[in-house]
Amino acid sequence: MELAQRKTPPLPAPLIPVVGFAALIFAGSLALWAIPTRTDTHIPFLDAVFMATSATCVTGLSLYDIGTLFRPSAQGVLLALIQVGGLGIMVFSTVLLMALGQRVSFQSRFLLQDTYTYGPSAHLGRLIGHVVLFTALIEGVGAVCLAGAFLQRMPLGEAVFHAVFHSVSAFCNAGFSLFADSLMGFHDSPVVLLTMAGLIISGGLGFLVLHETARALRTRKPWRRLSLHSKLAVTTTIFLLLFGTVFFLGTEWTNTLAGLPLPGKILASFFQSTTTRTAGFNSLDFSLMKEVTLLGTILLMFVGACPGSTGGGVKTTTVAVLVALSRARLKGSPCVHAFKRTISEETLRRAFSVFVLSAVVVVLGTAFLLASELGRLQVPEGRGRFLDLLFEATSAFGTVGLSLGATPTLSSWGKVTVIALMFIGRLGPLVLAAAIQPTTRTSRYEYAEEPVMIG
Repeated sequence: MELAQRKTPPLPAPLIPVVGFAALIFAGSLALWAIPTRTDTHIPFLDAVFMATSATCVTGLSLYDIGTLFRPSAQGVLLALIQVGGLGIMVFSTVLLMALGQRVSFQSRFLLQDTYTYGPSAHLGRLIGHVVLFTALIEGVGAVCLAGAFLQRMPLGEAVFHAVFHSVSAFCNAGFSLFADSLMGFHDSPVVLLTMAGLIISGGLGFLVLHETARALRTRKPWRRLSLHSKLAVTTTIFLLLFGTVFFLGTEWTNTLAGLPLPGKILASFFQSTTTRTAGFNSLDFSLMKEVTLLGTILLMFVGACPGSTGGGVKTTTVAVLVALSRARLKGSPCVHAFKRTISEETLRRAFSVFVLSAVVVVLGTAFLLASELGRLQVPEGRGRFLDLLFEATSAFGTVGLSLGATPTLSSWGKVTVIALMFIGRLGPLVLAAAIQPTTRTSRYEYAEEPVMIG
């Protein structure tokens, strides 16, 4: 009786997303490996792991043209992996633990709530319900809009499937497309590009921001109703969208934008500014862009989307907090302020740690790719291998999915490196660090201070 009544100990909170993502990737890999392609062949298992990781981590890097080579069943597997990965493996793992009759620890509840909200939530089930409801509603509206545009180019059934696939992929910031050229064939379609951009922005803002914004718009002074997190997320997102649009217009005006009219140039630049940060769709050919454009794209990919969203990167609020910190230090202010609120020391330490660890991961990933892809990568004349592989590594870590053509030519070690970058990028360096060493030790003593010359 005592053995029967003994409860299974809860899984440590930091391990929930790690184990959950790994299990989902393994299951997806087996499914993709088992399903034959349209040519009645099976893709190698390492390629199946790569594709499953890219879908689960909502990255979008692909070794194959999934619209041409993969059967609808394999495309359905990718769609399911994208949806679960976009919703967040935290929700999936917690629901699974509840279904198995295991208790969810207080730490696990707090970690889940911290992923989707800035503070504690009274009811965990209600929180999960809000996440699922927002996702279904926005993806449904996006699918309806896309289906109307796709109906002009394909039969009804095919248009509906394409609309659902691209709506889910866009909201989850995955970047997978059933079209061989991504969305380059729709560069002159405002309906498709603006719908996709709306889905990407909605998914990249995060569920808290969407929920708070919808609630605040029903009040007389909506901006004052938003939390500091939402204000930083919204303002940083708007700034990056405008900056990216002007940047692409300025650098590509006489290059990839040359043949488009002025409205088309603005639309294409806005769409690339939107998708560059974490979604991975493209209506322009990135392999033909100037090096300065690619460098700016790398910076935007590194920043990524907002916390608690379907996107990756170091996150917009991380950059906003570091900018506020720099401004305060330059002014000699002891406190860091933003929108008449003080940012805590814990938040500052977390932002700095995320930024540094992310930069280290990208640099190490680029170094591994340079070592493994030596002599294999074909780059346009006048452009070096380093920029292309730095672009690939940043895209993988930021779960963006853009590529300059290096992905299909990767060696086995290159694929393993990119898989690791996508996995770390989706979970975040701090989550992996907490999973490896979850306990924090407090020092019993402090050493004497001594100044160090800087600058």
